[in-house]
Amino acid sequence: MPPAPDTPPPRSGDPGRQRGAAGADGAAGHGGTAGHSGAAGKGGHLRRNALWAFVGAVLASAAWAGAVALVPRLVQAGGSPAQSLHGYHAVDKLCEAGKLSAFHQKYRMVDNYPLQHTGRSDSMDIMRCYALVKRAVDGSDVADYATLDIRAELHRSVDSRPEFTATRGYFAQQKYEITEVPDLGEEAYLAYGDEPTSSDKTFHDINYYLQVRDGGMTYSLFWTDNYQVGKNTTLDRETVRRAMLDDTRDILKAIGGP
Repeated sequence: MPPAPDTPPPRSGDPGRQRGAAGADGAAGHGGTAGHSGAAGKGGHLRRNALWAFVGAVLASAAWAGAVALVPRLVQAGGSPAQSLHGYHAVDKLCEAGKLSAFHQKYRMVDNYPLQHTGRSDSMDIMRCYALVKRAVDGSDVADYATLDIRAELHRSVDSRPEFTATRGYFAQQKYEITEVPDLGEEAYLAYGDEPTSSDKTFHDINYYLQVRDGGMTYSLFWTDNYQVGKNTTLDRETVRRAMLDDTRDILKAIGGP
């Protein structure tokens, strides 16, 4: 996992945020400006927001790690031989290769991000990019922070289909809204969830998971944000969905996809 992001010092135009209310369709609604004033209050929101961004990434990785364990009956013993990689290949810097043009139109990177790593072996290559991003919110001096966690795996030794199916089963068990994504790899779907945190029900985590499989290549893009009911806004669902799909297509092309 990436290290917890350093909390930048509070400054004019770069504080933490408070969140907007969720609309009926799961997108954030509209609210007022931040209820706290002064550098101390803004710094507190910033620290909490940066921490939440990191915790969201931890939970995302936990989802990937726990999916197969929680849905063991969906993983077939023995399995089929590995699938073709269809021309996909590893690159050293996944986000740099894919540009992230759509998300860059909405956000700017927090200093020292993205974090990008690639590991290669005879059986599997793994590419990972993690980013903490922020954007200005109209009518407020409180910034909106979100995280992107992108991972591509090239499986040479095993069939990737059973685990891909198991991960989808995990999201179904967690009551995520799952939508098929056509014309992207051999199979793809988007899972969406909006749920209150355990400690304070007025704070909600919004999670989007885009999963793609194309032969022996599996890909995931996890986007997370959070909000406080009645305060500020997050990007609407359709804007996030389009950005995820557009940047995913660019990334897959950059690593040898069609």
